[in-house]
Amino acid sequence: MTAADRGMDRAFRLRASLIEAGLLVVAALLIRGGVLNVRSLWFDEAFSVAVARLPWREALSVIRTDAHPPLYYLLLHVWIQMGDSPTVVRGLSAIFGAMTVAATYGFGRRLAGRALGIASAALVAASALSIQASAEARMYPLLAFFGLMATWALWESARAGRVWMWASYALFLSLALYTDYLAFLLIVAHAIYILAAHRATRQIRTGFLLTVVAALLAFIPWWPAAISQLSEERLATVSRGRMPLTAPLEIVALSSFGGYLFGLGGYLVGSLKAAWAQVLLVASFLLLGAWGAVSLPGRGTRALVLTAWAVPLGILVLASLGTGIYYAIPRYAAYVQPFLAILLAQGLLALTGRARGGVRTLSAAVPIVLVVGLNLLVLGLTFADARYVPYDWAGAAHYVKARWQPGDALLFYPHTARVAFGYYFRQQVATAVTLYAPPWRSPQARSVWLERLPPAPVLVGQARRVWLVLTIPTPPETTEALLAKLQESYVQRSFVDFRDVWVLAYERRR
Repeated sequence: MTAADRGMDRAFRLRASLIEAGLLVVAALLIRGGVLNVRSLWFDEAFSVAVARLPWREALSVIRTDAHPPLYYLLLHVWIQMGDSPTVVRGLSAIFGAMTVAATYGFGRRLAGRALGIASAALVAASALSIQASAEARMYPLLAFFGLMATWALWESARAGRVWMWASYALFLSLALYTDYLAFLLIVAHAIYILAAHRATRQIRTGFLLTVVAALLAFIPWWPAAISQLSEERLATVSRGRMPLTAPLEIVALSSFGGYLFGLGGYLVGSLKAAWAQVLLVASFLLLGAWGAVSLPGRGTRALVLTAWAVPLGILVLASLGTGIYYAIPRYAAYVQPFLAILLAQGLLALTGRARGGVRTLSAAVPIVLVVGLNLLVLGLTFADARYVPYDWAGAAHYVKARWQPGDALLFYPHTARVAFGYYFRQQVATAVTLYAPPWRSPQARSVWLERLPPAPVLVGQARRVWLVLTIPTPPETTEALLAKLQESYVQRSFVDFRDVWVLAYERRR
């Protein structure tokens, strides 16, 4: 083959790759665009929008009181200049979700060829977990993209050792760190990969250490805020209680096929019941992923993909068990889900590897299509089941808006209710009071809260009607005390449940 022929062949393969990746990205965008408005924005999303609406300096001040770095909020600040409807604010996540599909295709193709690139990207494009994360105004799709690109750059750097590749690794790792602190767990996974696959190569070890140091140095402007955000006292105030023992099962289920089946949890909902069928189904996907890890070409490749998925999640589980704070929330697995998709895709391809010719292509495509179909089926079932679509803030706001009268008052408990309700309910209100829940892990704080809770006339003045908006989580005894205080001066007229959002209407006693 002449040099001209080789050049034409490379150009043809490049065009074919771009077409394949483009089709997968378009499919991913269509799927994600179709579900952007299925759920109401919940508190975390409404908080993202509230911060993004602020001026730069004020936004940074608020972010420092949160538990995340600033990059996503600042990007969203620019993004919502086009508008702040649910479709627009979630569109940023959808685009990064689709970009992650393209990155998965490229990384998978580099790891083991075209078949793995297509198969793994298809699994991410149709992943029920990735789709729901991409339809949420939060930072996890950005983290998935930057984390995947950093991992890909590390793999290329260890193979070729070129300076620009190490620089790419430093860049994407820095962006991941500025997106979410979960990116630090990827550094641990990357270090294990270097020790497992390149322990004897001093140049690679040195390149890795220097690059990680460069990324950490780039993070210096945010270190003071990060130390404050990650302090034990701050984390205790946002504690979600202890990790359910089913959380590791939920992580694999949500990452593999979307959960839901046999009573498994969904994106925002934990398990509704425990059953042996859940264990058997999840175990089958774990075995498939393990087979994929074993069959990947090269010890280094196997070590990188497996550790990039398993190590961050394992650390979250162990931290949850050790501290009593629920870190291993299943939806957090979205940021390393592309690595599991590569393992599952490779496992499915390996299972059909003995077939020949066209039969091989067909036999390899069928299991991929089945897993894709299972994810889309579970996604549809999840959205159709009201139990798995909590926090109907849009419905609650529209209900109150339709019945609002001049002089009415709003009372929110806890403060998350005001943020999420306020995204949909934007009319001027003379009296709106927000109560902050005491820390779950502090009985003393709850006692003080109960003692200092004022009577209803002090809370809402002389309002004739009061709309009380409740949501979770709050210590039950504090909610009971609040209701008792209101009933001293008001009569409850209605109660409507909007799935973990409750709207109660009170009218002053005559």
